[in-house]
Amino acid sequence: MALKSFIEVHPDSHFPIQNLPYGAFKLQPSASPRLGVAIGDYVLDLSEIAKAGLFNGPLLAGSDCFLQPTLNKFLALGRPAWKEARATLQKLLSSMEPTLRDNADLRQKSLVPMSEVELVIPMEIGDYTDFFTSMHHAKNCGTIFRGPENPIAPNWFHLPIAYHGRASSVVISGTDIIRPRGQGPPTGNSPPYFGPSMKLDFELEMAAIVGPGNDLGKTIDVNDAADHIFGLVLMNDWSARDIQAWEYVPLGPFLGKSFGTTVSPWIVTLDALEPFACDAPKQDPHPLPYLAEKISKNYDIALEAQIKPSGQKDSTVVTRTNLKNLYWTLTQQLAHHTINGCNLRPGDLLGTGTISGPEPESLGCLLELTMNGKNPLSLNGGITRRFLEDGDEVIFSGCCKGDGYNVGFGTCTEISPEILRAEMHSTQLNLAAADCTKAGYYKIIAIRFLFHNQSKSTMKSSRQFNHFGYSSSTTVTFTFHSDHADSTAPPPPQESKEIPIETPVPITVHLPQDAAAAKIQSAYRARVIRNLYKQISAVNAEANRLQHLIQRQDTVDSIRSDEREKLKMNETLMRLLLKLDSVPGIDPTVREARRKVSRRIVGLQEIVDGITGAKVDQGDDDYYGGWGPRGIFSMRDWDEVVEEMEEQLCRERGGPEMERFCAEYLGFRCLQRFLRE
Repeated sequence: MALKSFIEVHPDSHFPIQNLPYGAFKLQPSASPRLGVAIGDYVLDLSEIAKAGLFNGPLLAGSDCFLQPTLNKFLALGRPAWKEARATLQKLLSSMEPTLRDNADLRQKSLVPMSEVELVIPMEIGDYTDFFTSMHHAKNCGTIFRGPENPIAPNWFHLPIAYHGRASSVVISGTDIIRPRGQGPPTGNSPPYFGPSMKLDFELEMAAIVGPGNDLGKTIDVNDAADHIFGLVLMNDWSARDIQAWEYVPLGPFLGKSFGTTVSPWIVTLDALEPFACDAPKQDPHPLPYLAEKISKNYDIALEAQIKPSGQKDSTVVTRTNLKNLYWTLTQQLAHHTINGCNLRPGDLLGTGTISGPEPESLGCLLELTMNGKNPLSLNGGITRRFLEDGDEVIFSGCCKGDGYNVGFGTCTEISPEILRAEMHSTQLNLAAADCTKAGYYKIIAIRFLFHNQSKSTMKSSRQFNHFGYSSSTTVTFTFHSDHADSTAPPPPQESKEIPIETPVPITVHLPQDAAAAKIQSAYRARVIRNLYKQISAVNAEANRLQHLIQRQDTVDSIRSDEREKLKMNETLMRLLLKLDSVPGIDPTVREARRKVSRRIVGLQEIVDGITGAKVDQGDDDYYGGWGPRGIFSMRDWDEVVEEMEEQLCRERGGPEMERFCAEYLGFRCLQRFLRE
C-alpha cells in the first residue's frame, strides 16, 4: 500500500509524503528563521515537533538541532540521524498515525500555510565550488571557443574540473541579482569594453549540500561519499559571458561568475531521490582508482528551463535535460574535492556545472543554445533571444516521476518585473559619475530571482516581507536587474533623460535589447567623439586663419621689425596648443586628429621664428631656400614646408640619432613636442 499523508496533497504536487524536503522560513520579517519540511501546500515547523518531544529516536532525542536557524547542526549528524528524522516525519504525517493528525493544538502550531511564510537559505554556506561535469556542455563550449577539432581538453576525462566560487553571493530565490559590470574583450585596437554585461546568461544546474565534512588533510573515499551528501537543490550559476571570456585565461572564472548564484529553497534528500537512482554513463578511459566506484549512479531528475520575456503572457521552454546526463557523478565530485586533503564542512555547496544533454533541445544555457549569440533563439510571439534581456523571466523546474507521486524541487510561475534605471558608466570615455548623470540614464527592466508558486499572491522584493502563495508546488523563478548606482548616493530622478542619438540607422523597439544597448553605447560614444572633433576643428580653423595671416607680407614685415608682434603671434599659437591639450584622447581617431593639428601649429611657431632669423637684404627667393615669405607661401606646399623645416631642425638640434627616431616613430612631428606631451 502506497504511503499517504493525512494532509491533502494534490497529485501534481512536488511535495508529497514521499519527498519531505527541508527548508527554513520566517513567520515575520524580523523573526528568526525556523526549520521545516514541505508537505503539500504547508510547511511543517520542525521546532514545534521537537519541542513536543516527537523526535524521540536514539539519535535525535534531546537534540536541539531543529531549534537552530540553519540546518548545519542537523547536517553534521550524518546519514543515520537523517534516516531517523525522515522515518519519524513520515510516520507523524501518515494518514494512519493519530499523534499529529488528532492533536488539533499541535497541528495548528506546527502546520503553517506556505502562503504565510518567507523562505530563506536553510544552511550556512561556508564554501561553494562549481564543477564542470557534463560532457555535452564541455564539448559544446570547447567547440565554440576552440573549434570542433579538439573541443574537450584531455585532462577533462581524467578528473572532475571545478572552480572555487563565492559563497558570499549565493542567494535564495527571491533575491535581486544585479546585472554585472566589468571588462569585455576589446574590438580591434580599441581598449577593452567596460560597462554592463551584454551577454548575461543562465546556467541550469543542480547542487549538492554537504553533510558531515572531513578533517583537514583527510580524504573521503568515493564509495563512502554518498554518506556526506545530504541532498540536492536547483541552482542557477548566473554568467556574464563577455566578462568571463576576457578574464578566464589563465586562472579561470572570476567576475563573470561571482556576482550571483541562486539556489532553490527546498533541499530534496538523497533518501527521497533513491527510488530514482540510475546507472551513470560509462567512463572512458577508466578513472583512476580513487575515483573508481563500486556502484556508479546518477539520478533520473527531469529538468526544464523556460524564458518569459517582459510583457509577454506566455513563456517558452528553451531546454529539457536530465541530471542523469552528468559524466562525473556527485560522489566522484565530492571525493575528488577532498583528495588533496581539502576539508569540506556541513552546508558547503557543490554545483554540478551546466547540465546539457546530447540533443539540441537539451542544452543548459544560452551560450550553447545560440552558439555564443550567433544563432538567435526563437521564443513564442516571434521574439528572439541571443542572451538574456532585462525583464526576461527565467524559469527552472526539476521533478522525478514516481508511481502515482512526484518528488520535485519546484516549478515556477509568473512574476511582474519592476522597472529600474542604471547609470551608464564607461571608463573608455573617461566619464565620471556626474558626467554620466548629465548624459542621461537608459532604462533597465529588472529581472528578479524569486521563489514563488501558483497562487495569486503578490510578490514583493526579498528585502521586504514576502508572502509566498502555493497551490500544489514550490516555484523557482530566476531573475536579475541592473542597478549600478552608488548605494550611498540618492536615487536617480524618476524621469529619465534621453541620450541624443544621431545615426542613419534608427534604434527601434524591434531590436533585441542586447543589440539596442550596444547601439546606445556606440551612439553615445560617437556623440562624445563628434563633440571632441568639433573642438579640434575649431582649433584647426583658428590655425588656418593664422596661417593666412602669416602669409601676408605686412604680417611678415611687422614680425620682423617688432619683437612684440612676434611675441603676440607666438602666444596666440601657444593658446591653440593648450586648447588641443585639453581635448581628451579617448579614441585613436581623436588622438590622430589632435596630433595632426598640433603638428601644424608647431610648424607655424617654427615659421614665425624663421621669419625673424631670415636675412632681408636679398630679394631672390632662392636665397631663402623656400623659407622666405614668397618661397613659403607662394611656391611651396604647406605640409611639405613644415615637414622640411622640422627635419632640418632635428638635424641641427638633435643630430643623426634624433633624426632617425623622429623618422621611425614620429613622422614629421618634433621630438621635443612629443616629450612635452
